[in-house]
Amino acid sequence: MIRVIAFDLDDTLWHVNPVIYRAERLLNEWFREQVPGFEYDMRSMGEYRDEVMKEDPDLAGRVTELRRRIIERAMARNGIADATELSTKAMEVFLRARNEIEFFEGALEAITEIAQDYQLGALTNGNADIHRLGLSKHFSFAFSAEDVGAPKPAPDLFHAALEHTGCSPEEMVYVGDDPIKDIDPANAVGLKTVWLSNELRPGPGATEPDHIIDNISELLQAIRSLDH
Repeated sequence: MIRVIAFDLDDTLWHVNPVIYRAERLLNEWFREQVPGFEYDMRSMGEYRDEVMKEDPDLAGRVTELRRRIIERAMARNGIADATELSTKAMEVFLRARNEIEFFEGALEAITEIAQDYQLGALTNGNADIHRLGLSKHFSFAFSAEDVGAPKPAPDLFHAALEHTGCSPEEMVYVGDDPIKDIDPANAVGLKTVWLSNELRPGPGATEPDHIIDNISELLQAIRSLDH
């Protein structure tokens, strides 16, 4: 019997690239207003990223803190005072925009319907926030790679969900768009899996999902086919 449905977020419930592009643009505008003379462009931040990652490799799974540290380092190198405080404010600007998304057609309707019969949660490598997204009324838990210290395909996020819910692996379904980062590790832990086919991530993975859907609106039917 299935008790819990856990979701990847980016590119499973919405297209993430337009969201990030917009957040970057708004952050650039904020810098122009608040920190005149500072040129922020993530494409030119590679040097600072390499420095920060070399000093603290664990930041690889902490996307929010990594970005903040890169911004802080860039500001400090450009002689800007209060780099720590400003980088923290900058990240709030970014996160606010990063959580202004447009759900896939039918996604919210599917979530609302599924939540009537199952406990829902989110397991993500990114920094989307169910509270900012307005999903906390449907999702009872959320874990990010930043929370557990390791991004998918490491199993840590799946173990965190199992421990939190108290269910066995076969009682949880994981829904994701990436065969390698979502489906393979969830299968390895013993969860049931639904792959939302994504032409940008066709795989191949090392394992097969229990069910494949082409549209998020097909999810409830897929779950019911597995819940027997």
